Amino acid sequence: MRDNKDMETLEQFIARHSRNSEKKQSFVEYLYFLMDKYQFTNPADLYTKANISRQLYSSIVSEKSHPSLNVCLKLVFALHCNNHECKYLLKKAGYTLASSNRYALILRYAIENQIYDIYEVNELLEENGYGDSLIV
Repeated sequence: MRDNKDMETLEQFIARHSRNSEKKQSFVEYLYFLMDKYQFTNPADLYTKANISRQLYSSIVSEKSHPSLNVCLKLVFALHCNNHECKYLLKKAGYTLASSNRYALILRYAIENQIYDIYEVNELLEENGYGDSLIV
C-alpha cells in the first residue's frame, strides 16, 4: 500500500461520495422520487403515458429485470424530466447520453428544449438519419 500522507483514507473517500442522497438512491428509488416530484401518484398513469406494459413496469420496480435504454428514455419523456434528472436516471440504470454521440445529442436537445412528445422526438431522430433508432 502507498504511504502518501496527503491521500484521503478509504473511509473519507466513501463518506465524501455518500453525502449526496441522490447519488445513494437506486434506480427504483430515484424513479419513485421523480414520480412523487411530478405528481404521478398512480403508477398506471406513468407506465401508460410511457407506453410500457404493467408487467414490464412491475418487473423493473421489483428489480426482477433491468430497464433497457429505450424504456428509460420513455420514462424520462413521460415524466418530463429535466437534463439533470435524465442524466441521473440513466446513470442509475447504467446508461449515458454522451456528447460524442449525435443520437444522444438529439435526445439531449429534445430534453433541454422540453420536447417531451415521443412522436416529435422520433421525428427529430428520423429527420437526422436515425429512423432505425426510434423510441418505440
